Order: sequence, then C-alpha cells, then structure tokens
Amino acid sequence: MARLLFLICLILAVLALAAAALLALVRAFREGRATAQEIAGNLGQGSRGNGMEKVSYAALLLLMLGVTSGLLGGL
Repeated sequence: MARLLFLICLILAVLALAAAALLALVRAFREGRATAQEIAGNLGQGSRGNGMEKVSYAALLLLMLGVTSGLLGGL
C-alpha cells in the first residue's frame, strides 16, 4: 500500500513540474512576442529605410539561440 501511495505522489509531483514548465514556456513565448513587436514598432518609427538593422537583430537572435541550445559551439 505504501508503494502505491509513493507512486501516486511521484506521478502528481511529475505532473505539477510539467505543468509549471509548460506555464513558464507559455509566459516566455508571450513576453517574447510582445518584446519583438515592441522592437519592431520602435525600429519602424525611427529608421524607416534601415532594413539591415532588422536583419542584424534577427541574426543575433538566431546566434544566441544556437549557442544556448548547443547547436553552435558544441557541448
């Protein structure tokens, strides 16, 4: 009986951690989208013809994603 209770508690803990991770990801995506829209809005207002600046921001984001995920630079 104790093993069954332990298993149920373990499953509930794993589900709680998964839910917390999912909520953190959803919040990160929302904040990232809002920040990207804000940056795009600010870039569009100040520098109308400067598309190179937008490309450099996109390249920087891709570089940071590659480095943090381990795709660039190895593990």
